Amino acid sequence: MMRAAILVQGGDTAPPVDIGFVWQLDVTRQPPGYTLSDGNQTAINTSGGSNYQRWVPTAKAILPSDGRRYWEVLCAASGAASFDGYMGVVSDAQRDEFDTGNNPITLGSIGYRGNGTLWSSNTASASQRLTGLAPFGAADVLMFVLDPAAASLWIGKNGVWRDDPVSGAPTWTAGGSAAFYPQVHGRNPGDGGTLRSQPSQFSYPVPPSVRALGFEEPDLRIFEAHAYLEFAWDKNLTIGAADLWIDMGGDSRLTNSVASIFIEHGGSSLLTAAHATLYIEVELP
Repeated sequence: MMRAAILVQGGDTAPPVDIGFVWQLDVTRQPPGYTLSDGNQTAINTSGGSNYQRWVPTAKAILPSDGRRYWEVLCAASGAASFDGYMGVVSDAQRDEFDTGNNPITLGSIGYRGNGTLWSSNTASASQRLTGLAPFGAADVLMFVLDPAAASLWIGKNGVWRDDPVSGAPTWTAGGSAAFYPQVHGRNPGDGGTLRSQPSQFSYPVPPSVRALGFEEPDLRIFEAHAYLEFAWDKNLTIGAADLWIDMGGDSRLTNSVASIFIEHGGSSLLTAAHATLYIEVELP
């Protein structure tokens, strides 16, 4: 029997650069003294005065189940050569203190200060934990990786990590929180920065095994799809085998582990389903 076979394999050769959404700063938690711009990704202290101890958290939270996340903050070019404020994450407990005049460094929060120090406390009392970090200021790019389940933060500046987020110990580990919120702080007029949450915005690569801050599991993910078309002497068209593997990601969404369909059209039958198998796996919450 003489046959002609065609293999069709479609789709992009690689996934899109950005999967998910750009994160915004929380307009409902914008204290007086700040101007938000750039689609609420940039916060600048324009009238907050000197030693201003208010800040703007993100609208969305990093949850312990989200895995390790990477983001950047581009420090405002209008700011000082050395910022006096803190960049980092606030805990769920501190989130609502955005307008109370407390620096974002207590109740399980972690703040990287522009003078090269790190502050963090699991109580309401501020505590300086580390010195000798790289100072930062106008136009610097700060890099962060957070492991929300362990409350661990890695810190870097302009492409250089203080601690390796792949194999090194974290820069600091706090006491834990039900959620964490990246925040932007401009302690003096002109200070502030732009939150970057997607790979197309980043100046530096996302570390291996870490996801971008804005990453979200796609509703449908097709890992592999094959179509085999076979033309034979006595049959107009035979689909010898068609295999489809679909994974709908997420913690408790529907996952089709295996779906195989074989259809044969020929002989005296209009349509014969020689073999059809469908496996559905539901991961319960």
